[in-house]
Amino acid sequence: MSSDYYRAAVAALDDGPDKIYHDLAEVVRCLVLLRTELTATRREGEPGDRLERCNGVLSMVIGGEYPFAGLRRDRLHKARDELASLFDEA
Repeated sequence: MSSDYYRAAVAALDDGPDKIYHDLAEVVRCLVLLRTELTATRREGEPGDRLERCNGVLSMVIGGEYPFAGLRRDRLHKARDELASLFDEA
């Protein structure tokens, strides 16, 4: 499986998104592409643990994007760490 989307998402989260729309939109795009790739591998018979975890990371990022005021950086840091562990276990 290609890790390009994973690496791009981790890099974007490492940079500490400052621009709510542009920076986080890029993270979400990378995660959606990764999820699409993981969905395809699941259909080929691979276990779905990574897909489920990717969905959880995507939810954390989106939840960090829409607070009442400012970014929820704690959620973004947690999402970054979870995403990194997703492929460290491979």
